[in-house]
Amino acid sequence: MTILQFPAGILVKRQDFGAMNFDLTFANQDSGAVQTAISGPQRWSCTMSSEELLDQDQAARWRTLVLSLKGRVNHLAVYDLLNPAPRGTVRGTLTAAAAAPAGASMLQINAGSSQAGKVFRMGDWIGVNQGGTNRQLLHLQQDYAVDGNGIVTVFFEPVLRVAVGQGSSIVWDKPTCLMKRNDATTTWASEGAVQGGFKLDLQEQWF
Repeated sequence: MTILQFPAGILVKRQDFGAMNFDLTFANQDSGAVQTAISGPQRWSCTMSSEELLDQDQAARWRTLVLSLKGRVNHLAVYDLLNPAPRGTVRGTLTAAAAAPAGASMLQINAGSSQAGKVFRMGDWIGVNQGGTNRQLLHLQQDYAVDGNGIVTVFFEPVLRVAVGQGSSIVWDKPTCLMKRNDATTTWASEGAVQGGFKLDLQEQWF
């Protein structure tokens, strides 16, 4: 298995991001009470499609991407194309100010005292464990400001699958999750001198 980076310069007409939750619901036949339990970690889903009519260069980029995935074998590192960087003002080198265990929904980030007063905005993305095969893409749930000591505490969804070590890198520039295709068949259409109709249906998978 190979991890492929999303290629620069490829034109995407539409990207649909989603969250897949795995819940089990139990109903008491006597009282009618309903309980729901989490049966597995949340996964991101994503569909990306091209324009119907592409020039030869763009069509070649799409064919190369689709074929490089080798059906459902290889992973694609996917990020939010509309929000590749935070809408807030936090930038620079970010690290975990303290360790966070698996299952945590809060993380303390060291942004450096020079960034005091800078902010993350609700809906910004950060990435943890981005150098490995268990990387995770996290959605910030509120606005957060860096304090005078350069620390910002953030809450996010989904919860951590794997612990984050103190001092580990926190990525804000195109943070990714790893996805594989849901199907193994790809088709595209040619019309005259143009080609298009490419589509990728993806689901987060780690290893």
